[in-house]
Amino acid sequence: MGRVYLCLGKNAEVPYYFERARIHVWNVEELCYFVRENAWVLEPSILNRELVRWVEEQCALADLARQLGQAVQGPHPVMDFVRTLFSYTGYCSGKDIQQVEKILNINENSSEVERSKARGDYFLQAGKYVAALREYEELTEGLTGMDPAFLGKVYHNCGVARAKLFLFSEAAACFEQAWKLGHDPASARQYLMAMRFSLGEKEYVNFLAERPTWYAASLKLEEAFQQCDADWETSEQQAFLERVGEAARSGAAHIGRQMVREQAEKLQEAYRAYVDA
Repeated sequence: MGRVYLCLGKNAEVPYYFERARIHVWNVEELCYFVRENAWVLEPSILNRELVRWVEEQCALADLARQLGQAVQGPHPVMDFVRTLFSYTGYCSGKDIQQVEKILNINENSSEVERSKARGDYFLQAGKYVAALREYEELTEGLTGMDPAFLGKVYHNCGVARAKLFLFSEAAACFEQAWKLGHDPASARQYLMAMRFSLGEKEYVNFLAERPTWYAASLKLEEAFQQCDADWETSEQQAFLERVGEAARSGAAHIGRQMVREQAEKLQEAYRAYVDA
């Protein structure tokens, strides 16, 4: 059996909106969940007096709000806020609290540039690609003197986010810049793959002809594509298309169309989550 959480206070009439993370919370339990799952994005500007007032007025937890108000005025506002919140609610296990505190310690001892990249990485892993790009682009615009290896990682992840949004030409430019800065073979492979997707067949052949040093890498890429084709043949997506085709061949095209509509709605919903800003 999983952990049982006691409901404290009440559900808010007006939810609290964390603008940076693009998330609403409706009660103190959801606030605890947000803090636990979003430790990488926590900073004093997020855990502020406005949030404390929301806990008091919307959740009817005046005593907790008083303690949180004292926490945000201390020398370590983020750590003290989190410890106070978890101690009062009993929401997290000791192991969870240790993990959150570990992340907060890293944040506290990191520069704003490092924290910004960490936030971008968090959004990228969570599938919030537009939010991730916002963090990465702030790092790459107008900054000078940054460690090339670090900046190369930022550009690489920026390329990953753009590729996830099917912006392959833009992704290729990011991967190329990442390769020039960090000389990471992974960036080179992703650059070549993004070019493969963004160019037509003839354009891609011409692209390789002008860059003979990429020939060996392109052969490995084609092997990967062949493996993808083989994997596709045994995938659930291929089986789905076979079922749709069978419905059409058997005179039940309306059933096939309904299946496609339902699948399209799922894909649209997933894409909205990716681009939710």
